[in-house]
Amino acid sequence: MKRVRISLLTAAMLLTSTWVAPVQAATFTTVQPYLTDYKVGFTDGHALLTKAQYDEFEYAGQAVIVTKAGKKGLLDARTGKEITPASWDQIEIPGRNNVAIVQKGGWFQYIDLTTKKLSAAKFAGAHTYSLSADYADAIVFVGQTSMLLDSTGKVLIPPFVGKLSVVSLISPEATGDREAKETRYLVASTAKGITLYDAASFKPRFSLANTQLIPNEGGPKTAYLKVRSGGMEGLVDVNGKYVLPAKYKAIYTWNEGYFQVLAQKGTGLWKDGRFLAEPLYQEVGFEYNNPDLYWTLDKGIVTYHSIAKGTEHALKQGATYLHDSYVLGQDPKTGMYGVLQVGGEAVIPFVYPKVEGPPAARQLVRSDGKKAMLPAWGKPIKELDFWFDSAAPIGGSYSMQLIKDGSKIGLYSENEGLILSPVENRRFRYEEATGHIVVTEPDGKVLRFGGISGKPESGQHVQTLSEQLNGVYEAGKGTVIVNRTTNQPISKLYQQVYLDDVSKLIVAADGQMADLYTPDGKLLTTQLKIAFMRERSDAPPVTFIQVGDSFYTWGGKEGTSKLALLTIADGELQAASDLVYREAVYKVVGEKKVAVMMRTDGTLDFWGEEGNQLVKKVAGASEYQADSYFGGLLIAESDGWHVYSSSLQRLTTGGYQALKLLGLSDKGAKAIVYRDKATGLYGLLTQDGKQLTAPQYESIRLSSEAFPGLWSASEGQPPFAFSKKDQFGYLDREGKELFASKLLTKKPAISYLPLQLPSFAAYSELMKQNPLELIDFGKPYSWPEGGNSEGKFYANLALYLELPQGAGKSEVLAALTGKAIIKPDEGRSDVSDEDMYSLVYYMATGKSSLSMTAEQLTRWAEQRGIVLQRGGNQYYQTMDLYREYHQMFFSELLRSLAGKKVAKPKVLKQGELSFAQKKMIESMLLVNGRPAEQLPMPLPQAEWEQGVQPFLTAYQKQAAQLLAAYEKQVGK
Repeated sequence: MKRVRISLLTAAMLLTSTWVAPVQAATFTTVQPYLTDYKVGFTDGHALLTKAQYDEFEYAGQAVIVTKAGKKGLLDARTGKEITPASWDQIEIPGRNNVAIVQKGGWFQYIDLTTKKLSAAKFAGAHTYSLSADYADAIVFVGQTSMLLDSTGKVLIPPFVGKLSVVSLISPEATGDREAKETRYLVASTAKGITLYDAASFKPRFSLANTQLIPNEGGPKTAYLKVRSGGMEGLVDVNGKYVLPAKYKAIYTWNEGYFQVLAQKGTGLWKDGRFLAEPLYQEVGFEYNNPDLYWTLDKGIVTYHSIAKGTEHALKQGATYLHDSYVLGQDPKTGMYGVLQVGGEAVIPFVYPKVEGPPAARQLVRSDGKKAMLPAWGKPIKELDFWFDSAAPIGGSYSMQLIKDGSKIGLYSENEGLILSPVENRRFRYEEATGHIVVTEPDGKVLRFGGISGKPESGQHVQTLSEQLNGVYEAGKGTVIVNRTTNQPISKLYQQVYLDDVSKLIVAADGQMADLYTPDGKLLTTQLKIAFMRERSDAPPVTFIQVGDSFYTWGGKEGTSKLALLTIADGELQAASDLVYREAVYKVVGEKKVAVMMRTDGTLDFWGEEGNQLVKKVAGASEYQADSYFGGLLIAESDGWHVYSSSLQRLTTGGYQALKLLGLSDKGAKAIVYRDKATGLYGLLTQDGKQLTAPQYESIRLSSEAFPGLWSASEGQPPFAFSKKDQFGYLDREGKELFASKLLTKKPAISYLPLQLPSFAAYSELMKQNPLELIDFGKPYSWPEGGNSEGKFYANLALYLELPQGAGKSEVLAALTGKAIIKPDEGRSDVSDEDMYSLVYYMATGKSSLSMTAEQLTRWAEQRGIVLQRGGNQYYQTMDLYREYHQMFFSELLRSLAGKKVAKPKVLKQGELSFAQKKMIESMLLVNGRPAEQLPMPLPQAEWEQGVQPFLTAYQKQAAQLLAAYEKQVGK
């Protein structure tokens, strides 16, 4: 007794040592996790109910499944009291109800969560089944003893010595088993026999003595139980009646109600209560695509039978079922090939000595070597009416084939049959752009056929654009807009033409720019064109924003990459801004519309609704955050981050070092985490920018982000978790502290992973994304932070080209042209992708690429791995083209300097680490053996700074080897 008292006292002291009195006491409806020394304990908000000793947890109804040293245990979710210690390999609570299945080794038991009692019986297995709507989570325990338990704890079938199986049966009247509804039953198998139980009442339907169940687990649907009695097999229906006596060696369940039956003398076929073929044959089978047909094989003769018609047809072994009762085979007497229809007559006489194919369509061959094509799947088969010498596919598949008869050529379609009879001097080609087979007849007439359908196609395709206009597509040329009244073209040829659903204007694209036409044919784009994003898959390639009666989009002049915000009102297109933008994206913020426009220097302007116009509300920003659940924007400006309303009104007065949206889809908890400039500490803001807390926390996270086990917790779960100095705690929606405990009671053990390139993935990724974070190239290169990527890009190129100090864009472009690195172009105001490929080619080879075609240069860039991929949403979220060019330039600079000992590792110093460097280091740190990236809450800053120093020391010693290994890797 004395020993017990001491252990309880010790436990109480341990709990007390981690307790910090809450500022505002909270009563949680279920126990909540707290964190101490990066182990999890549980609290009710007033007291620590358990020690912090668990690694993971999961809420499961009225219990919490906890993990400790790889073992599972259970706590009461209301009191935190231990239901069972963490000693189990697995725990499952079906339906999050009253029964917990626990497993240790190969044995299963269960705990009644109402009584907290562990079953005395052990089972070899436990499986959860949905038996019916009333018993969606019934548990079958099996082993030497078996039983059935509802997830509420109700015993449905008491324990018995034997095996319990769940079987699914369909009605014997079901005409086809593929869609037939199954009903579940339970079969108890004992040494005495089997008993079938109804899965609704759990009362026995029948019992059979001296009988064993043969499971049909995962097999075809069936109306019968397969059983064994006296060493022989039979079939029993749901009432316990033998429909096939137990006197056969084996019975195999097939689809569509067929059963293969093996007896002493041979194999038979049984279906619908009778033998279709007595078990006397060498082999039997049925046609899956035509259940009316079955066949028997005996002494080299296969006989096809029709159940419905009661007919049979004999062929030599090796016959092939085609479709719709057609069978290709050989006459048993003559050995000649033909086609018959089971239940009918021969549709192609048995007079052909040979068959060829597949992979192409099957071909019958005459004695003179001439061939004929059998119709494709689903097509009626009839007497062959065209013959040829050979056939060859055209168009990349066997759907269309060229038929050659001597020097004559014809065209055959799998879908349409013989399209063109063979004639001389006919030419064929496959048009990849349209997928058409283009035929030039001897008289010069051109015909087109669908490369798959085989149907005739016109060289022109007409689409209705408006009441006045059509778009007429001409294969290989493009689309022209035509006046429907005069049938005369009113435009040039375009690559793509469509009617926009929003603006009801006609978009006509040619390359990366597009024209706009009104429905009556007026051209709106004369001086200015519309930006056309051909690669977009998530939205139309031209964006229209409707504000009042006006529409906004963006575009520019041909020959320049600069864009302006454009407006279309009263049938006129006008520029709403100067031509100063590179990219743009449309956002819906709350109920307002916003255009985010990126300038060529990488900074952002925000245009929002004001009356019936879009007006520039924010200028010169560097970053922003938006979310469909948040009715505003977070925008980074020169003085820091601010909160903006949907109308682009600034809601905060002082700029913050950082802002992050929290809880946007989590049970209504919505807030913004801010980082204070002066202290670097965190606090909470409301969605309208008002401070909920002072900046006093080292981290604030969603509770469900800190503890993934909370994903299904109750509504009483506090929304936010915090850490400050040595404390862990919770905040409510108003930012009030609900609970706090000691985060650390002892110094954490901090180690790091081996500094080897394959396992140091974050190093390789940072080298790829921004090598300047880790490498000194011997010149004052810089990477853009906070916008103006354009200016820094040209400043870096000026350093590379060894231009005089202060050289800018114009000097850089002139130098690139003068050195024959890029093509001369008086209208060039920015570099393009092609220019960057040319620059990289020069960096890699020391040679000019001007003699190469654009296609050759792009192919080289693809092989080099530098072609930018900007399709879909990703491109429209990043937008900053010059940041991508920076990445391309510095990646190639590092590759071109590999082995020359010009690029040297930067010295990483504590207190001077950038955000990216910290993230890289964090990926390698272990805290108490756990990856630092996976910690529920980050290490306190003091502990992090102290613990990271050994890593930095080791990194500096190995930085040169890491760089050499990376250079070798990227040089391959």
